Amino acid sequence: MSSFKVGLIGKPNVGKSTVFSALTKHNSEIANYPFTTIKPNLGTAFIRHRCPHEEKGRQCDPAEGSCVNGTRYIPVQLVDVPGLIEGASEGKGMGNQFLESIRDSDALIHLFDASGKTDLGGSPVIESSLDIDQEIAMIREEMKKWVSSFISRDWERFAKKADSSGDRVSRSLLSKLSQLRLSETQVAELLTSGVFPSQLSIWQQSDFDDLALKIIEKTKPGILLGNKIDLIEDTRAEEICSRKQGIYLTSGETELILMKARESGILMNEDIPFVISGSATADQRSALLKLENTISRKLYTGLRSALEITVYDKLQRIVVFPVYDESLWEDRQGRLLPDAFLVKNGETALDLAFRVHSEIGEGFIKAIDCRTRRTLGKDHVLADGDVIKIVSKQ
Repeated sequence: MSSFKVGLIGKPNVGKSTVFSALTKHNSEIANYPFTTIKPNLGTAFIRHRCPHEEKGRQCDPAEGSCVNGTRYIPVQLVDVPGLIEGASEGKGMGNQFLESIRDSDALIHLFDASGKTDLGGSPVIESSLDIDQEIAMIREEMKKWVSSFISRDWERFAKKADSSGDRVSRSLLSKLSQLRLSETQVAELLTSGVFPSQLSIWQQSDFDDLALKIIEKTKPGILLGNKIDLIEDTRAEEICSRKQGIYLTSGETELILMKARESGILMNEDIPFVISGSATADQRSALLKLENTISRKLYTGLRSALEITVYDKLQRIVVFPVYDESLWEDRQGRLLPDAFLVKNGETALDLAFRVHSEIGEGFIKAIDCRTRRTLGKDHVLADGDVIKIVSKQ
């Protein structure tokens, strides 16, 4: 299973549970009122990658996920967290549960209501009156306040002790920030990226806020995904996407219906043009063709594609296939390419060895590129799609 999580965040009633269900086939409660989700839902979604089994002329045997027509479906953990409202950082709504639950998320998909038909609290409105910039800014502000309050908690006593210790500021802060999954190197990088007092006892609220924003940017990369594109015209969609770079639009309801159509066998494929089963009724065929028009729109982004952008582009993950037999590309049980690891771009052969097993990493001798049979040292930087054998004392 993937060792990282992607958090699905946003205000209440924006369609997170629908999107979550469409991606994970999870039976989340879905309703048109705020706080449908009152505790985090954890599920498994799948992203695509070309599988190298075709180079061997045999079908692979994935230990997790699946492989269809040469496309590997790799599992990613997805968490649907309670909706966030203004004041959540002070405990309003489901705020504390929301903010605590994103602590372990490595990336965030921030879902917003592209139709503008819900207010900041998630309640339906008759007119599309809400400026989406307000909605996006509110979520960001509440996250900033929460991280800032986490940093500043019991600050006076902490700062006095840290200043008197003579330790580096980054080392002192690490004791506070380690729960946010930061290393001392990352803390040092954050401090040098801004202007922060070297004496902790003179830090002010603005310093806490600035560091909080940098932590969010560093540890919670992600995308902005506007839901309910099916409820807006193309001109509205174009206007939304022109506001800032990196905005994508989708329809969770459309994708959930299509997912169920595939499960029932009425819809035979994932991409367009649709292949519709001959058993579909005239009404079902007509409905699917309408949905096909929705996902064919110029600015439409499929949910799986949005997740892939988050993992591959924002999290900078690549896929590496570790094997035991460098000739046959099999594991000890004779399974062809059973594992597909999502690793950070820039990780080395030694990093991969530790991902396979800590003892394998500790006993690392060398790695072998299974395509070229070239011997690789521990500092060799992995490339996307590599098939690698680790040679270890263990």
